[in-house]
Amino acid sequence: MDERYRPNVAVMMTDGHGRVLCCERSDEVYGDALQTVQGGIDDGETLIDAALREASEELGIDPSIVTILGVMEETFRYRWTDQYLYLAKFPNSPYVGQEQRFVFAQIEPGTPMNLDAHHREFVRVFWGTPQELIEGCWEMKRPGIIAALQYFGLLDVKF
Repeated sequence: MDERYRPNVAVMMTDGHGRVLCCERSDEVYGDALQTVQGGIDDGETLIDAALREASEELGIDPSIVTILGVMEETFRYRWTDQYLYLAKFPNSPYVGQEQRFVFAQIEPGTPMNLDAHHREFVRVFWGTPQELIEGCWEMKRPGIIAALQYFGLLDVKF
């Protein structure tokens, strides 16, 4: 792992019916872009522990209701833009971007969520199609999201 990239877990959440959880940000730089649940991996934390913690923090759900379905070994890097670094929570970061690993997880579609459980990161979340997530995500995250959707069998179309 390149130390200039922050270790990150992205949780591709499904409802078990082919839909994925689309998390809509409200961001000064990238607007209302969609993404998955994601976040940094703390020192000494396993990938799965980080995935469950992020789901708990960002969605306000109990980790015990999350079923882990798989892990993608391949990693994906993306660089933050200078504008994002300046405006975001990483203005003095030693990192230039993130290196993500994807975890595939499932929760029931009617699961209540509390987006204010920790620190609100999303304006809203909704169950959408893989195509909606791809079209709505930040361009720099798109290659990883497409690869993860394909790897986890949620996307048959090649991009």
